[in-house]
Amino acid sequence: MFLSFLVLNGVLFLTTDFTFAGKCRQINSSVLAACANVDYSYTANFSDIGQTSYQEYVSSEVTLFANRFSSCSPLSKTIVCSRYVPKCSERFEQPVLPCREVCEQFVNDCDKALKDSGLYKRYVAYCRLLSSDEDITANCFKPDGFVSRTTKETTLPNCETVSQPACLEDNLSGLENTTRTRLQSWLKSLEPVLNTSCSVNLKKFACFVETVPCITNVGSTLDSCQSLCEEVRLNCGKDLKMHNISFPQCIPNYPEVDVGNGLCSLTHWPVSWPPPPAKMKQNPVTPRTPQVMSKAGDNQGQQNNTPDKSDPGGNKQTKSKTLSSGVLAAAVVGFLIILFLVILLLHLAIKKLRKNTKAHKRGSAKYVNDSNIDGKAVTIGSRNKGYEDEIGQSESALY
Repeated sequence: MFLSFLVLNGVLFLTTDFTFAGKCRQINSSVLAACANVDYSYTANFSDIGQTSYQEYVSSEVTLFANRFSSCSPLSKTIVCSRYVPKCSERFEQPVLPCREVCEQFVNDCDKALKDSGLYKRYVAYCRLLSSDEDITANCFKPDGFVSRTTKETTLPNCETVSQPACLEDNLSGLENTTRTRLQSWLKSLEPVLNTSCSVNLKKFACFVETVPCITNVGSTLDSCQSLCEEVRLNCGKDLKMHNISFPQCIPNYPEVDVGNGLCSLTHWPVSWPPPPAKMKQNPVTPRTPQVMSKAGDNQGQQNNTPDKSDPGGNKQTKSKTLSSGVLAAAVVGFLIILFLVILLLHLAIKKLRKNTKAHKRGSAKYVNDSNIDGKAVTIGSRNKGYEDEIGQSESALY
């Protein structure tokens, strides 16, 4: 029974990674089926949004976009899942993101699908935020079996000549035909709510959904501010629901760096990474509103909840973590075995000591059991004084 207790505790210890406590949380495959077989199993311990867990809150967009792009690139799930639920590792304070080469290859593979969805520039901007695997200090990963190949150079439009005038001055002439057509269709679908004047920023934000990110002359990448989405959702949410208009979710992102006109500098991977557990009470971070991933029509696509059945990928951090976990597991098993042997030996020693003590008691002059004199079994002691003369005559006793 004691051995079973030790084995059970050993199994529980090995299946619980205490280094992740309070920092990382396992990806719920029943909620995020699209991320069940990506190249990692843990993401950050994100705060709930209202009464809904973070993973449940982003599940619809993760499922939609991961499956929408699965036909054009095997990297779609890795990139989309990293966008919403990035990899968490006990070794690093920040998320472990895909290498830039992986992101650029995804954009290259899904060029047409991304442009049709109005997400091309957004993912190009995301790729700009990633580290290259060629940088020896880079903290990034590549899916198992990934082979880098040459991709065409991707660029972002200049904010000064295209995106800002289109949204701030209603000047759509500078937009390419596909973008202009998609924007006009998107604004037309919003007319019932635009006519209510629920927010002066609704049209601007709707325009930014299609025309940003963009890049400034000094090289910084701009995107719509998180607070812009928050304000529009707060003031126009009821009207959008009343007219059954699907609108992008406001998913918490990094704190914004406002540069004016509703645009913010995109300096971090767009997800609000929680602070270390020890600092949570001292410096709580209030979730911000999201970077917009899609326009209204993007939420109407067919969803497929079938998880990716490909083998989980490996990477440098995963292999290192696996190695360290293996060493830890071996150390724990060895410790349990040694502990069991020590306890077993101690038990045997105590048992033997008790036996010797009992035997010594039996062999004392005061009390002797099972002595045999002339074929008779006798016992010498206070209860057997009738045999004392016989023992004295025999001059011997077998002890």
